[in-house]
Amino acid sequence: MNPDSKPGLWQGRKRRFFAKKNSLIATSTIIAAGIFAATLTYYQPNSTPSAAAIAVVSRPNALPLETQNLRWGYFMDEYSLSEKELKRGDVLGTILMDQAGLSYPQVNKLVANCKDKFKINSLRVGSSLRFLARQAGQTPEMMIYEPSPYQYTVFELKEPYKVKVINRDVHTEIVAASGVLETSFWQALTDNGLSDELADGMIDVLASSVDFYHQKQGDRFKVVFEQHYVQGQAVGTGKIIAAVYEREGKESYAFHFEKEGQKTDYYDFDGRPARKAFLKAPVKFSRISSRYNLHRMHPILGYVKAHLGTDYAAPYGTPIIAVAEGTVLEATHRGGNGNFVKIKHDGVYQTQYLHMSGFAKGIRPGSRVAQGQTIGYVGSSGLATGPHCCFRFWKNGREVDPLRLNLPQPLPITGQLLDEYKIKRDELMTLLNSVPYHTHDQLIEENASGEHLMKVVP
Repeated sequence: MNPDSKPGLWQGRKRRFFAKKNSLIATSTIIAAGIFAATLTYYQPNSTPSAAAIAVVSRPNALPLETQNLRWGYFMDEYSLSEKELKRGDVLGTILMDQAGLSYPQVNKLVANCKDKFKINSLRVGSSLRFLARQAGQTPEMMIYEPSPYQYTVFELKEPYKVKVINRDVHTEIVAASGVLETSFWQALTDNGLSDELADGMIDVLASSVDFYHQKQGDRFKVVFEQHYVQGQAVGTGKIIAAVYEREGKESYAFHFEKEGQKTDYYDFDGRPARKAFLKAPVKFSRISSRYNLHRMHPILGYVKAHLGTDYAAPYGTPIIAVAEGTVLEATHRGGNGNFVKIKHDGVYQTQYLHMSGFAKGIRPGSRVAQGQTIGYVGSSGLATGPHCCFRFWKNGREVDPLRLNLPQPLPITGQLLDEYKIKRDELMTLLNSVPYHTHDQLIEENASGEHLMKVVP
């Protein structure tokens, strides 16, 4: 895929999946990713798949989260509903005084009642506060905050100012999806519409063995995962159970396998950890705009100056992640590097991430970070012509090109644990093999004809 061939599409799609760090009463970061697929749905009543039959589920008449008349436990024909979208710089106390007529002592009491129930600083820019009044124009009696389909919070705006957090019942099914890359990555994503959560999870467990930066027409994949339903409607995904990505006949696998005391929970076909010691890149769905080059003409300084890093171009606010676990050595601003984080991974390797727009919460010298953890956000601080992350890699105190480095690989499972893993792997292989590949056109044709997918019996 060449992102430069259609820059408008490339930038527009990326803006859809990445958001800047914003502040309301708290910081909010939305991390999203995309994938391309034609989706198939299979059902199995157990939480863990086995070699049992998996039947097709069709949900054309899925119920809404709540009926039009009943929302958040209230009959809406008895109330007047108004909304306030949260914007950067809003203050909850001011909103409550303006919208509900509360005084400072009343706001303080409501906030005090949130203790151990709801974190006020978790309110996110772009979400809404809903106010319920008996009649239009009257003082509202309740405020509703619904951060996700899984949960909502009811704030009573009168004595005794109770705060109730309601968790909706979640039903989990094991489902499967398959896809074939036919055009560009982003177009296929839009056409087939797999969730961002699923895409992000697939990239997480396969990124070490699959180069997602160079898609090829004809690439294809299968994935078995947990799908969450609330009142019959798909609302989010759980863990990935098994996945395979095939390119030019080469298959890369990731199988979920978790045992007590084991840190890694995904493995490849031979029992090696699917997540390698180092991820390939610090920014998801970016593009390499400048490689490690000892003789590069500096774009700002105007003379030849060695570029000892790899630049990953991405929109402002795109999360930057640690490529391996380690300890933060520096998180500061300095000269042409701008805002940067430097991490020590062991006695041999260190990495550095430059030109950040800001640091993630809790990132400071001495803090431990996990592989894949967000440590900052793409920006153009320091000497930078545009938003990107300059990624630098040290081996034994010397800056090297990580794209040409043979990095250490984690040790595979051995002994009795390997025998147990193979049994589980073979069950999941049977499950994956039962899922057919479907192109987007095939899926449309089947749905148009009213046909349903065949029952799959591994």
